[in-house]
Amino acid sequence: MKKILLSWAVLFSALSLQAQEARISPSMRKAMDAIDTNTIRGHIAYLSDDKLLGRMPGQPGYDMAADYVIDHFKKLGLQPAEDAGSFKQKLTLRRSTLQKNSLHLWLSDANGNIDSLSSRTDLAVSPHPLKPSVDLRDAPLVFAGYGVDIPGKHSDYTNLDVKGKVVVVLRTAPEGLTSTYNSHFGNVGYKMELAKSKGAIGLIVVSPAPSPFFAGPPTVTNSVSPDKSAAYGSRYIGNLDLYINGSYSLLQSIFLQSGKNLKQVIADLKAGKTQSFDLGKKISASFKTSYNDIETYNVIGMIPGTDAKLKSEYVVHTAHLDHIGVARAANPVNEDSIFNGAHDNASGVASLMEIARLYKTSGAKPKRSILITMVSAEESGLLGSAYFASNPSVPKSAVVANVNTDMPVIIAPCISVIPLGAQHSTMMKHVQFATSALNLQIEEDPEPQENFFVRSDQYSFVREHIPAVHIKTGRKSNIPGFDLNAYVKAWRAKYYHKPEDQLEGGLFHFGAAKTYIQVNFLTSYSVAMDPNRPKWNDGELF
Repeated sequence: MKKILLSWAVLFSALSLQAQEARISPSMRKAMDAIDTNTIRGHIAYLSDDKLLGRMPGQPGYDMAADYVIDHFKKLGLQPAEDAGSFKQKLTLRRSTLQKNSLHLWLSDANGNIDSLSSRTDLAVSPHPLKPSVDLRDAPLVFAGYGVDIPGKHSDYTNLDVKGKVVVVLRTAPEGLTSTYNSHFGNVGYKMELAKSKGAIGLIVVSPAPSPFFAGPPTVTNSVSPDKSAAYGSRYIGNLDLYINGSYSLLQSIFLQSGKNLKQVIADLKAGKTQSFDLGKKISASFKTSYNDIETYNVIGMIPGTDAKLKSEYVVHTAHLDHIGVARAANPVNEDSIFNGAHDNASGVASLMEIARLYKTSGAKPKRSILITMVSAEESGLLGSAYFASNPSVPKSAVVANVNTDMPVIIAPCISVIPLGAQHSTMMKHVQFATSALNLQIEEDPEPQENFFVRSDQYSFVREHIPAVHIKTGRKSNIPGFDLNAYVKAWRAKYYHKPEDQLEGGLFHFGAAKTYIQVNFLTSYSVAMDPNRPKWNDGELF
């Protein structure tokens, strides 16, 4: 026993260099060791039960899940984080649909030639989330390369006037970026927001090469402000008058008679040369949008900090409570139409419920306050987290960090973790504190092509310039010759967003869930105890 105690003392003496204020007390270690995997399983069992019908926002199943979480918060003694003593942050999901036969879209040039685009099948005009009708006439078209502004690296808007114009950009990002930057700067929401900030009134995003074209869903969902004056979400943020998703063939049509060689322009862009210019054409568009508004809510509980000064700052834990509901037709293989979402994201919600319990029962006394936040409508485009990050229940400037918990992939022993996004800020030192305490390894993202960095709720906080991390279980295995990375890919292909993602008959390793809870808890605890706020690394682009 003395040898064990000595090893703990040596370990935490070393860790003090990384997080001076974080100390793991004996009661905290005891509580972490005592995490009951049957409790985790019980939470997942309830949240993924058929009776919740896939936890679709606005449906009774989502309300049942929210009530379950709120009851847990109350039993733990968490404080309501919203006004009037409520655990619920209400938000409106607006499903916008382009009215049939209302679209009229055409290009015109200086010679009076008109090219109607209304009947093309290789473009899609998005409905407007705020305006029931749009009537845009003769807006000048400009080309802005990738549509990005990367200080010191690549800026497509330098010396380009886009005020009152529609900007044409490529769907991709500049060459040579890291995986997270490639995901961020290739993200359509980023391109929309930047174009809007430069004064553009519309954006056309097109493929840079021939490829299969996917128009996207005919209905677009956003979260909107109570007065319906702003929209939030990863798929439509800029509130532009016009957004078009188009193919390479559309790009070719736009470049016709522009005086520019399209293939040379794209080649120059790939070589790192900016290509931004007036296209000598104008675009006109008119269409009408119909709306269906649905009320839903984020669920937020607060654990007050203990420091007189730091308790007015907040570390936000998030997990998305929703899933995708019920399919229109049953799966022909097993006649199941319910998307139970046991892994995605009942496992993440269960983990966060246990993290909340650890904070309340382990003797941890975080100096900063902790917000345990179950967000809605992640599956619709990060809508609940986008709304919260823009309109938090506490002063926005007081939110110092986000630790996100989404589909941790608890299917094998957890001996390593993948902290998505941590490398860009001092959040990494807090992850290192947690992993060192648990003897876990840290891995780089093994699947950068999947763009996981922009596909979960931490990205909503990054968009608001708040340091964030999304920790995934790693791909290292202690079984000789076993390729866990390949195994995860095969498992995901079978279960991700399928009715098969359920507890009974599914694959779960609850020991990995226990480790996952511990590492996320210690990461946020380290942030909560550090006298210094997390900050982006010098030279970071976020």
